[in-house]
Amino acid sequence: MPRIIDLLDAAVGHTPDVLDRKVDYLAQRAPPERVVGEDGTYTPGWFTAAPEVLNFEDSSAFEMAFQRWFHFTLDCPEHFIIFNVADFTRATNTAILVANKQTGTFDHSSLTRLLVGGVEVSEDQRHFTDRDSQSVIAVSPDDRQFRFSVHAENLHLTGVAEHTLGPPMIQCTGFHRGRGSLQWYGCVRLRFGVLTIGDTVIELPPCYGTYDRTMGHQRGLQGWNWIAMVGEAVRESDGHRAPIGLQIARDIPDRARPVVESKKYIVWLDGRVLKLPDARFEYSADDQRTSGPWRIFTPESTGDGVDLHFEPRFHRREQRSAWLVEADFNQYYGPVDGRLRLGDERWSFEQVFAVTEDSLLQL
Repeated sequence: MPRIIDLLDAAVGHTPDVLDRKVDYLAQRAPPERVVGEDGTYTPGWFTAAPEVLNFEDSSAFEMAFQRWFHFTLDCPEHFIIFNVADFTRATNTAILVANKQTGTFDHSSLTRLLVGGVEVSEDQRHFTDRDSQSVIAVSPDDRQFRFSVHAENLHLTGVAEHTLGPPMIQCTGFHRGRGSLQWYGCVRLRFGVLTIGDTVIELPPCYGTYDRTMGHQRGLQGWNWIAMVGEAVRESDGHRAPIGLQIARDIPDRARPVVESKKYIVWLDGRVLKLPDARFEYSADDQRTSGPWRIFTPESTGDGVDLHFEPRFHRREQRSAWLVEADFNQYYGPVDGRLRLGDERWSFEQVFAVTEDSLLQL
């Protein structure tokens, strides 16, 4: 229903191309008590903590627009791993992807269901369970420790990770028609992990990764670019080395409606979480969404920023088309190098493995 209504609204000009609610997403502030205000709309902003009361049920938005997911990346020495459990109300998805960085082999398994529930989420939104596959992703009450046991066909991943590198980015983004989403971006360190590919059992060494925990009433017309990576950066002035994490997400103007400039351009460095003022994605893709090199950058005129160069080695495309859903997910995996400027400081990194996305979702 949200997809159909948003398509009709866009066709007759009732949905703006860009939604500007004059929210300063670059200024961090204390959270409101409740994620949804008395008027039934989300309270947008970048917060120092999550709202105490997650009263999503008080939203004036369509109940069918409610979506939530728990998504991770792990950058191990030999493998790059992505896994998630997602509940889109009218569809669910549990998936694992493994790219072998040494051999070039690529394994992916995904369980997607339309109109049939299978994913349950606890009332506090910390525990995601897929009943059909017996998959679980959960975070502790203090948001410091993550445990997961995810299963999709011949791929199985079990482990424990801990939050690291600095505070999470906690943001509530406001959309139209009373919709909005609450989101955690952060970095993790794997403490223990076992990956099974068919009959092959692989004990994973300690490594770093990223996570995205999101819940809320989403737009019916979504389209985005995203990059996530964790590695080591070198300060060019003195050679000082520090772990760096990065997640950058941006609406694609000809797919998202309305576009929201939510400023999700996040860097973790030396125990800090920082927001960049801007970020752009430049790349080309053919009809099969096969892509050449990417550049992700911040215009020099805006001050702090990044200049990243990403080379896709692997490409995964997953499409769904039905009257209730139109989806075209494209993920690319490969090395990225680049520079980060923060005031007078310049940091650089080379050959960090990363994932990028070029995706469309109408639901």
